[in-house]
Amino acid sequence: MSEEKTRQEKIQSWHMNRRKWYHIYFFAGVGINFLLYFTKPYGFDPSGSILWGSFFGIAIPLATMFVCIFIHEKIIGV
Repeated sequence: MSEEKTRQEKIQSWHMNRRKWYHIYFFAGVGINFLLYFTKPYGFDPSGSILWGSFFGIAIPLATMFVCIFIHEKIIGV
């Protein structure tokens, strides 16, 4: 019974703080973009094209956010 109660508390906490986690994971994706940008000579630099630069500029943070949210939900069992 206590395991079920603990699980329900985790799920409730997740639903109350969901927006906070979305922001944290989105900004982690923005950080990944900065790392990719500042490793220009060796890394990935789509800034030569506005289309690719804008696509990857928003795709990397959004993908990071959704993947991390998916993993987070699986860990807590939502």
